[in-house]
Amino acid sequence: MGCFPSYEDAGFCAAVMDTNRASWQRPDIVSKLITRPDMTVVDLGAGTGYFAYLFSKRLSEGKIIALDPEESLISWMEERKKRDSLDNVSIHKIEDDDPGLDQLNSEIDLLFVGYTYFHYDEPVEYFREKIYPFIQEKTVVAIADMAPVPGQPRHTISAQQVITEMTEAGFKIDEEPTTLLDQYLLIFKKIPL
Repeated sequence: MGCFPSYEDAGFCAAVMDTNRASWQRPDIVSKLITRPDMTVVDLGAGTGYFAYLFSKRLSEGKIIALDPEESLISWMEERKKRDSLDNVSIHKIEDDDPGLDQLNSEIDLLFVGYTYFHYDEPVEYFREKIYPFIQEKTVVAIADMAPVPGQPRHTISAQQVITEMTEAGFKIDEEPTTLLDQYLLIFKKIPL
């Protein structure tokens, strides 16, 4: 999945990615991942802010840190934050190759990667060097994505490939993968050194 031809037109991206999303998106993702109302959630690759919005509404005492490298999407999320009064959401532009977790000064309860894992050219290196050192052992790393479907043009990665790469990066699968139609949700924890 993605926004083509590019992410530069955030309004077009929102129309493509968010229209009728509740009808095809896994309905249980947010409720499954929120275990306390005061959690700190990092939405890595937040895009249009779809999940940041859902997390915000569920976390009455928590905070959501939305990270994305695309300037147009950052601007879009800032507008969405104002429009929808998402006072517990902070939005940060990141580099393609560095999420800047070392700058957050927050303990992270949940690091969420929603439908963006395929963007990482070197996921093992990225998660080992840019994620692993900056999260806690308690941090839940949740990766939700679309499973490959023969004949479908969108870019997807299998759940098994994600599990293999995350294991190489120093994480272990913490729960059996859950699937719904052509989507999966994988829950990881870092393996202590």
